[in-house]
Amino acid sequence: MPITAPAPGAPCWFELSSSAPNVSLAFYCALFGWQSASQDMGGMGSYTFLSNASGVVGALCGLPPGSEGRRSAWGVYFLVANVDASVAQARALGGQLLFDPFDVPGMGRGACLADPGGAVFSLWQPASAEGGGLALFETCAFGWVELATRDAEGMRDFYSTLLGWTCTTSPIPVPGAGNYIEYAVAGTRYGGILPMTKEWGDMPAHWSMYVLVDDVDVCLRRTQELGGSVCVPAFDVPGVGRIARIDDPTGAGLYVIRMAAGA
Repeated sequence: MPITAPAPGAPCWFELSSSAPNVSLAFYCALFGWQSASQDMGGMGSYTFLSNASGVVGALCGLPPGSEGRRSAWGVYFLVANVDASVAQARALGGQLLFDPFDVPGMGRGACLADPGGAVFSLWQPASAEGGGLALFETCAFGWVELATRDAEGMRDFYSTLLGWTCTTSPIPVPGAGNYIEYAVAGTRYGGILPMTKEWGDMPAHWSMYVLVDDVDVCLRRTQELGGSVCVPAFDVPGVGRIARIDDPTGAGLYVIRMAAGA
């Protein structure tokens, strides 16, 4: 289901900042069958677009200057009509601006922030009304975007106010932490908010992306063959699907999921 021009407030871009872009690129292309096309960004290095059979699924790049020693990580952008106005609103709601808003000539304007719980996310204002296209909700594409946080109710209010989400409480309980919260934009469910329990230890709040696959267990074996690792072994969630978390060879993590029938 290729999605073009996501509604304001929806996830609109996925980006891997990697300490070894060529290593990451080889891993994901082999694991998911993604194709790549790189664009020279001068002193910033290459920006590589990743695609499945339907269209672009995201991109990867090197770590920005001054971030030596930082771990590779996937990040998510949310679409807004005006980055500067949304940054001001986010700060008024308790968020933190991590880097000044930036322009990508001919493409749009972005900003990187942290929500009041500390989870890092980005905002994107496209240069054109169309905003580009993104393949979602299909095999070897992203299909769920999830926030893990110790203040699920507070972050529900923060993002609902900032991005216009419609949130519902899932019937699926999180033992010791209440219920899972799902969010939707313009009638489409894009992800959820997962309450973190004490079992998470001192892990910071964070956003995670899920890639849909045909067979989670095969994906895990292939991950290890390609030099990655299994961070969370496969487990089943009744009515949702089979899930696992993997790390690529540079340490960047994401989830893979085989959806249950009718989920």
